[in-house]
This record gives sequence, structure tokens and C-alpha cells, in this order.
Amino acid sequence: MKIGVICEGHSDRAVIENILEGVADIDSSDVVALRPQDLLDETSKSFLKGDLEFSTWSLVKKECEEKELIEEFLLFEGNEFIVIHLDTAEADEYPVVRPPKQNHDYCIDMRGRVVSKIDEWIDDEAIVDKILHAVTIEEMDAWVLTIYYDKSTCSSAKPKEKLQFELKKEGIPSVVDYDNYKWLSDNFCKEKKIRKGNYLDKNCSLNLFVNEIKSKLCK
Repeated sequence: MKIGVICEGHSDRAVIENILEGVADIDSSDVVALRPQDLLDETSKSFLKGDLEFSTWSLVKKECEEKELIEEFLLFEGNEFIVIHLDTAEADEYPVVRPPKQNHDYCIDMRGRVVSKIDEWIDDEAIVDKILHAVTIEEMDAWVLTIYYDKSTCSSAKPKEKLQFELKKEGIPSVVDYDNYKWLSDNFCKEKKIRKGNYLDKNCSLNLFVNEIKSKLCK
């Protein structure tokens, strides 16, 4: 089984790969970067169509609406699902109306609204059934933060800054790139470590993503 990923950045994909491995035993070699694509040299880039080495929330939206990469990937046998990642930090621009932040179910409600928006962009029920929604409240850093912080990471307005602060205290590099985030989130690779660290209890959007993976991939 191969899983495609359309996300906002390479560091986001690194975290998603680790989660897929820990939850569903999907090896990183079976995760296909659809956007942004992972190109290692200039020769590879010369064969690239368009700007697939880059990504933003607006390009994720474009891929959902046009579905060219999605349909092309799902066309081949063994290519079963696609992860769509969006941070909610830019939700006002999608646009998605935020629920009141003081609501006790803010994170669940906010994630649900963004999931509905993604499905609306795709507008194809058969494809939606093949989508895994990696919707992070504010930023992906909130998920990684569960490894380095003992309290809930759902309500942090600036999880990237909070993660950098916690890492700095421990003398851990906080460079935002694929390799470092792959290493920072390595604990997600093992289900035993996920349980032991209570990571899912600390972040409801991470928990909901994991539950979706289990419901669709681990039947």
C-alpha cells in the first residue's frame, strides 16, 4: 500500500510519515510526496512540471479543487489513500469561520470545519473516502510539541514558538526542515511510545487524525 501526501511543507510531511509508520506500519518508502515533491538535485528539478517542489495552503487548496495529482495517484493499483494537510493558522483566508476559542470543544469544532472545507473543495464523494485529513490546530508544531511538553498543546496560539522554547531549554536544534522534524517527531514511529507519552491525550486534532488512520487503514 502506498499513501500520497499533499501538505504545506517538507517538515510537515516528515511528521506525517512518522505517524503513519507508528499507527499503521506504513514505511516512509511507501509514502509518496505529491506536493511539495522531494527533489534532491537540479537534474530532477529540470523534469518537474510547474512548481511542485513548493507548497502553501493555497496550493493545497488548488490541488484539492483541480484533483489532477490526486486522480493520477489513485489511478494506480496499490495507491490507496492520500493525506491532505492544512494548518488552521491561515483558516481566515480559506475562508473558514472560527468558533469561539473559549468553547470547550474549540479544537474538535475547528478541525471539523476545516475537514468539511477540504471535502467541499474536492467535491467528489469517492475521492473523499480516500482522504486522510491531517488538520493541525494552528500549526504542525502543536503535534510535535506533545513529545516535549507535558500539558495540552491544543490551545497554544503560537505552537511553533512554544516548541522552539521547549527545545532550546533542552539544547535541541529547532531547524524547520524535513530531516530535523523527522528526527524531532521520531517517537511517533512507535505506537508504544505514542501510548506511553500520552501524546494523543495532549492534542485532540492529532488524536482525530490517528483515529481516522486506524478506521481507514487498519481494518
